Amino acid sequence: MSQQVNASVVYNMRLLWTAIQRSWQRSVKKELHPRELKGTKVLSVKEITAIKKEKGHFLDFISAYLDYIEFLVMSKPYSIIFCDGYGITLNHRAYGIDILVQEGMIWGEDYIGINAMGTCLKEETPTMVMGEEHDWDFLKDKASFAVPLLDIDCNIIGALGIILTLNDGDPAIMALMIMMADMISKHWAVDKELLLLRDRLAASERAEENVQNNASVLSHEVRNSISTLGAYIQLLQLDKLVDDERANKMLQEMARVNRMMQDFRRLTKYIKFKFSNFNINAVLNKVIEFILPKAQLKGIEIITELDDREIYINGDMDAIEQVFLNLLENAIQAIERDRGHIWIKSMRSNDSVKIIIRDDGCGISDENKANLFKPFFTTKASGSGIGLAFCKDVLKAHGGDITAESQEGEGTSFTITLPLGNRI
Repeated sequence: MSQQVNASVVYNMRLLWTAIQRSWQRSVKKELHPRELKGTKVLSVKEITAIKKEKGHFLDFISAYLDYIEFLVMSKPYSIIFCDGYGITLNHRAYGIDILVQEGMIWGEDYIGINAMGTCLKEETPTMVMGEEHDWDFLKDKASFAVPLLDIDCNIIGALGIILTLNDGDPAIMALMIMMADMISKHWAVDKELLLLRDRLAASERAEENVQNNASVLSHEVRNSISTLGAYIQLLQLDKLVDDERANKMLQEMARVNRMMQDFRRLTKYIKFKFSNFNINAVLNKVIEFILPKAQLKGIEIITELDDREIYINGDMDAIEQVFLNLLENAIQAIERDRGHIWIKSMRSNDSVKIIIRDDGCGISDENKANLFKPFFTTKASGSGIGLAFCKDVLKAHGGDITAESQEGEGTSFTITLPLGNRI
């Protein structure tokens, strides 16, 4: 396998001339007599169409490079050719030069003998063939140059060629072709990687959708079963076959599992965010207004210290609103006594905003802090352990984060960080 040619060859004329000399030496060592050649072969329209369909994406950006080569040599008569690794012509441009070239024509030494394109593919090296060195009559008054196109693993994927009159057959053209081939190979490697990433993203989205569908089916089936079991327990309770205390405990536990399944379905749901610029303080005020009656019923005072400036972020307003609502619900539940306080603060820095939600509730033990944002971890008897995991996922998707500080018996503080957006 030949070593990949790169653009530095353009500036190293000794290496360039070595490549050209190899072409001449090979031209002398003819393996086939012209009378033994099979003659030109052209694929059918159906065969060409099938090949071009398969390589469509590659051919699209190859065409742009051929446009560029045309521009560079437009003062000379030329025929520019791109063929695949099998020597099949898939794109051809010609101006002012009369030669027998068409799409589907195969450049192979078995067909037309020594020629730059066929030799380049066979030797996998830049090739120049001049005038009488060609075996085929229609090339004997021409200079032909060809350079292999290699992928990132140095496998040949095609060749780029140009045919000129002998007078225009300057070796500097070889340098141009090597440079173009190098650019195409690099472009192809990057493009191939992007296509791979796009396929992986599509597969990931399909997997997300499958998880969501399976979670929905599982949640539905479990909740149906819970509903049926609950009905049977109530019937047993009415028939005095089970005492009320045990029946109520079972019903409470089933209600907890039912809530867990609802939260599980929400956690596994593939969220398609709708991003827009909005004022984060306005969203905080809206959530506070909604949660205030519930806090007042428990004698909890909500104290706000919001930045005086309007703070805009770019995100899904409904999702961020749900994050704040979850955290405030948790804060209210954490205050188990009749009185308590919740502090809400927003602070803007150069490129981000911080929102701090703090309570003076029961706090979190050291052993539980490490598991705080893990799905299904909860310290509440009726909790599902989904809420904080959901908050973490949403904020990560917005380029933000959430951290917690807590002291058992003294309270908990959550700090949200989000990147700033643009003011509307």
